[in-house]
Amino acid sequence: MVLDVDSSVVESAHAINSPVLGIIALERLSGSVKALIIMYKEPDLIVNASACGNNCAKWILEIGKRQDLTVRLGYEMEFEEPFDICIKNSGRVIHEYIDF
Repeated sequence: MVLDVDSSVVESAHAINSPVLGIIALERLSGSVKALIIMYKEPDLIVNASACGNNCAKWILEIGKRQDLTVRLGYEMEFEEPFDICIKNSGRVIHEYIDF
């Protein structure tokens, strides 16, 4: 996720090599990657996915395939179709972007 979303390489448990920032501490990861890690490690939490860009969509779906996941999303993220997403407000399961 770090490589794909932030184009950065995890060098060790304490250092990430960012093409923009150089060597950074883990605390300086993007909000997007932090949100994805929280989704994966703490699936019982409701995570604000509005901090994530469209480049996180495939990771959200992948995490959701592995475990139930609830996110708050304030915009229509561009998920690759087909997908299985349950909209909590309506209880409706959608499979295509047009159904948003």
